[in-house]
Amino acid sequence: MNKGKNLKISKSLIGNKRALGSRRTNESRNKISKNHAKYWLGKKRETTSIKTRRKISEALMGEKAPGWKGGISSINTIIRSSLEYRLWRRSVFIRDNYTCVWCGIKSKKGIQVILHADHIKPFALFPELRFATDNGRTLCIKCHKTTNTYAGKTRETII
Repeated sequence: MNKGKNLKISKSLIGNKRALGSRRTNESRNKISKNHAKYWLGKKRETTSIKTRRKISEALMGEKAPGWKGGISSINTIIRSSLEYRLWRRSVFIRDNYTCVWCGIKSKKGIQVILHADHIKPFALFPELRFATDNGRTLCIKCHKTTNTYAGKTRETII
């Protein structure tokens, strides 16, 4: 009984392109794959120039940015996201050969170690030494947590 009903439905859908996931011809399939390949190989792709990217970036800075909340970023956040701080951090890692100076652990094949650039004299108390390479050391997370300056412990000692 159901078999006859299904045959009627299938016959009524013959020629309907949208019926049951339309089938593509080999020709249309090849055309799509060629265009797709061109796109990913960069033949059809256009990148924006550096000048245009700068304009877009400047247009979305500060009060014009969609996430602007009235300039509430702390000075600490601004400093730690600056280029100068990133260069300081990299120079400390290079000087210490990307190795924890306390336990000597280093990333190897199969072992990934997350390293921190730690300030020997606290970041908050010695602003003149914030970017001095001599005031930095490379520590793994485990060793860094044992220091007196980890995660706001400095504030506790001041108060």
